[in-house]
Amino acid sequence: MKKTTIEYYKKAVRLAENASRAISQARSDYSHGCEVAKGAYEADLLGEKGYQDRLKELEAERDAQVSGALSQILTVVDEYDVEMAELGKLDGNLVDSGTMALLNSGINLSHADYQELANRHKDNAVMTRILKERYEANRPAEKGNSITVVQFGQTPESRSKVFSQFVKTVYHAVESGACPALSGSGRLKSPTDYHNYLAQASLAEMMPFEGEDFSNLDKDFPVETVNGKVENAGGKSSDFYANSADFNFGFTPVR
Repeated sequence: MKKTTIEYYKKAVRLAENASRAISQARSDYSHGCEVAKGAYEADLLGEKGYQDRLKELEAERDAQVSGALSQILTVVDEYDVEMAELGKLDGNLVDSGTMALLNSGINLSHADYQELANRHKDNAVMTRILKERYEANRPAEKGNSITVVQFGQTPESRSKVFSQFVKTVYHAVESGACPALSGSGRLKSPTDYHNYLAQASLAEMMPFEGEDFSNLDKDFPVETVNGKVENAGGKSSDFYANSADFNFGFTPVR
């Protein structure tokens, strides 16, 4: 990958910060423009129609700037999807001959055997697909009433879905200016703290690639409320996140 998973999440947060600043500036410019137009109208420098037309122009300018700022956040989704699509390509060179020989040997593999193979090939999308399909077609018998779960590597499609969901949530948060409270910790100090909280929560659904480390999320995505820094923030709930009906993403982003 060109960037690590953490770097992609950091880029999304950075784009959100840039968008928030641009939106704030656009709204400030709009308010200032309205005041100037109002002054001109009251000084009889603008007629009623000219005044209303100017307000519409200012509104259109503001909306275009806000839309443009928000759309920049989503560019990182396209970038990430390209990488995941590349990783998910069916490539015969990624098929491990030793593992295939074992699968085709007629040996009755146990759940533990499949888990060992799954761990060995967790970053190989082709072998993960082969192993998962073979496991589901030849699932070993359970002992007693227990149910064994074999954890296979996360597919590129699943990774794209998780990351896209995160970025779209951040998009919505920037659009609404959300800065909610975390359960038991108080209100977040800034919108960026909320975006970092969302990153931590999303990364809990991501499986690190070989060589990646998700154990320093408090450092990578620090979260602070009005009451101080929060450790393991991703495990907490947010009143905005929990109560928002818009998180099916029925709002209006460009994707």
